[in-house]
Amino acid sequence: MLRMAQIKYIKDLYENEEVSLREISRRTGHSFETVKKYAYQADWSDDSLPDVEPQNYPVLGKYIPTIDKWLEADRKIPRKQRHTVKRIYDRLRDEFGFRGSYSSVKRYVRKKKFVIKMQNAGYLPLDHPLACGQVDFGEFLYYDGAGLEKKGYALTVSFPYSNKGYTQVFPSQNQECLLEGMKKIFEHIGGVPPRLRFDNMTTAVAQVLKGTDRVLTDAFTRFMLHYRFQAEFCNPASGNEKGNVENKVGYSRRNAFVPVPTITSFAAFNEELWVWCEKDAERKHYKRKTLIQELWLEEEPSLLKLPEYQFSVFRYASVTVSKTGFAVIDTNKYGLSPMLAGEVVQAKVFFDHIEFFHDHRPVGCFTRSYKTNDEIYDWTQYVSTLCKKPGAIEHTRFFRQMPERWREYLTSTAGKERKNALQLLNEIVTDGNAGLCDDALELASENGRTDSDSLRQCYYMIAKKEYRPDPLRLGSTPVLNYHPNLSAYDGLMGGDSHV
Repeated sequence: MLRMAQIKYIKDLYENEEVSLREISRRTGHSFETVKKYAYQADWSDDSLPDVEPQNYPVLGKYIPTIDKWLEADRKIPRKQRHTVKRIYDRLRDEFGFRGSYSSVKRYVRKKKFVIKMQNAGYLPLDHPLACGQVDFGEFLYYDGAGLEKKGYALTVSFPYSNKGYTQVFPSQNQECLLEGMKKIFEHIGGVPPRLRFDNMTTAVAQVLKGTDRVLTDAFTRFMLHYRFQAEFCNPASGNEKGNVENKVGYSRRNAFVPVPTITSFAAFNEELWVWCEKDAERKHYKRKTLIQELWLEEEPSLLKLPEYQFSVFRYASVTVSKTGFAVIDTNKYGLSPMLAGEVVQAKVFFDHIEFFHDHRPVGCFTRSYKTNDEIYDWTQYVSTLCKKPGAIEHTRFFRQMPERWREYLTSTAGKERKNALQLLNEIVTDGNAGLCDDALELASENGRTDSDSLRQCYYMIAKKEYRPDPLRLGSTPVLNYHPNLSAYDGLMGGDSHV
């Protein structure tokens, strides 16, 4: 194909210099037919559409299905691991004996990628392409371990093509629960949907702009980039645009949450939900009259591959510790050491727990509370402070959290004896052996001792056992042939020595 500068040269020679076609052919080196085509061309407007479909590739022909297969598979994996044109050419040459040129492979791959790109951009809003899903939360009621009625939130990801859905439950519908739920579902199905449709939930959308434009939250954007899916958002007040997941939320609530379940562990209940979701897929599709699971098997190959690295779902918070040692997250108070009063600590807020750090050093880890104005504390954080004020122990809020044996023992002590006992208790928790507190008391009690020195000795016996190697075991009695000459000592006694 000639460049425009070459075409213009041919036209100038013919129109302006009145050179013959054969002479132009001789001067330019182009064929007579090519020169004739451009010399006689009168219409130079170009409003034709680009030729996106590959046409004739006589040498490459039988290898095209193989190239197509590789390029389609590349859509599911990160870009850095996809085929380059050179890699495709090398594989065709080495594995299939291809003898054509690199340029022919390059031209086809360029056109094929353009075709794939146009296909990906061609989805209609209500189309149901393979492996593309919809996401939504739904409320439900449950009973906790004490029999109290609580409100929970079920995150559902549904796939309209097969009508398969996956549900996981959480104590809230905040951003940490949303991303953690999606992460768990991705890992369970072994892949990532290439497109997901959401409503304008504030955990994902920071601002709704005109039309389909959205300003997304940083954490949601980072999650999208990590898993490489595309997010689509419904128009405001248009839940019908993700009707499949709306129906799936209601269906799971009527079937998986009736009768009202008792949930003492969200993790354990979510494991049961995986089983329920897979069993539910054994029914027929409402329209196609084929098992949902069979349709899902058609969708699975279109999932994107899971990323190489794990995504840790949490948000950072920076708070100042109060004078009583509390750090406040979402109105709830978490008790840290009173020695941190007035200090700024960093918190990693996960959906189920919170980790606190001061100068990059861990200073506390608590189960996350979803109550309002709740107080959560760990009695081990306060033992060092109690050593300075042993008389206040019965009046502290965390006294009931302490091991029962130690509550009884400390109540029976006073003065110096109590202070010594608290110092020992502080040593135990500082060593990270809070689980051995009762064991030390029990061992001392078995020996009829209750003083702090005996308690300390019992603790050392349990936690800091000395290493005593087993005696050497010989297979047979050794024979020692050792006959030293001691006559040299005779000289010291006044006799003759023999060396």
